[in-house]
Amino acid sequence: MNIKKLVSKATDGLLNDSFRQSFLVMVLSGMLAIIIGISAVTHLISDEEKLFGIISIVSFAIAVAIFLLTLFVNKYRAVWRRIFMAAIILFFGYLCYDGGPDGFLHIWILLIPAFSFITFGLGEGFVTAVPVFLVMIAFFWWPLADFRKYAAEQAAFDTIDQQVATFSTNFRLRITLLYIVCVFLGFFSELVRSVAAKRLRSYTENFKYASMHDTLTGLANQNYLAKYLDDINANRKENATLGCLFVDVDCFKNVNDKYGHLFGNVVLIRIGEILSQEKEAFVCRWGGDEYVVCFANISEDVLMRIGEKYRAEIAACRFKDYPKFHITVSVGAVVLPVDESFNFDHVLDLADFANRTAKNNGKNNVSIAKKDQISA
Repeated sequence: MNIKKLVSKATDGLLNDSFRQSFLVMVLSGMLAIIIGISAVTHLISDEEKLFGIISIVSFAIAVAIFLLTLFVNKYRAVWRRIFMAAIILFFGYLCYDGGPDGFLHIWILLIPAFSFITFGLGEGFVTAVPVFLVMIAFFWWPLADFRKYAAEQAAFDTIDQQVATFSTNFRLRITLLYIVCVFLGFFSELVRSVAAKRLRSYTENFKYASMHDTLTGLANQNYLAKYLDDINANRKENATLGCLFVDVDCFKNVNDKYGHLFGNVVLIRIGEILSQEKEAFVCRWGGDEYVVCFANISEDVLMRIGEKYRAEIAACRFKDYPKFHITVSVGAVVLPVDESFNFDHVLDLADFANRTAKNNGKNNVSIAKKDQISA
């Protein structure tokens, strides 16, 4: 796979919320495991900071477990994501205890909102960012400010040097306000991304639908029919068959000439509705006044019976604007084995041949392709 295709595939995957969240949790948990692992080794070496080293080891094990579970266990990815959220909150709570605003926490804590919203989305982003903010407030200001690891030493130092105390207070205030700003920025950034992604998905779905369906009748078009037949062939089983009806409206040009194209569209839509009444039918508007109807694993007798039912219902169909108007169709039928020789062109050629036979027999009838034509 070349780089362009790889990037395209990754981009398509990241548009999916579930994949994006799991992918980012996997990447971030891996990065966090590396950072915490290095920190754990450093603190374990120091006799004075062994408790922090032990907590770092536990956090490292959790990060590695989340990474592996997210990577290999697809079923419970949402569970692992929520555990990772809880681990982040607890880990930063301990960092507040260990270092507070005077430790290295102030470097990382401002990244939490963006990290939370980008990874978890709007709802779960708040569930992560807000508790971290509350923990930070509790340790920075009240009620846990005096329970920080070096709170007594910091208070004694602030008492001696008032200028340092003022700086420390201002610094904590700035970090607090910056965190609030980062929460709003993270929220609005994710809001813009989610709205843009939703619209892009909508445009993509509409484009895919339009590329596979007829705009007038809403039926499948030739592209969809080709995909349907490819899927039938790709998933074929032993002794599988496919029945195909080629339905052509008789003298439809006269309808447009006499009643106008708008009424002609009404007729085409109504015929499509009649053809779609069979539950197992795959109905395609081939083009103009022609339709193709496919049935998987059907016998010739049943296919002929359905074709005759279609013909009779369309002939009996009446329209409110023109009560005396009626229309007929000619139907060609073919049943083919789904084997190595099965292909789109062969199916349509035989069904079209049977349809021309029906036209030549006086129209308003059903004709089936013969066995020797199928094997030809």
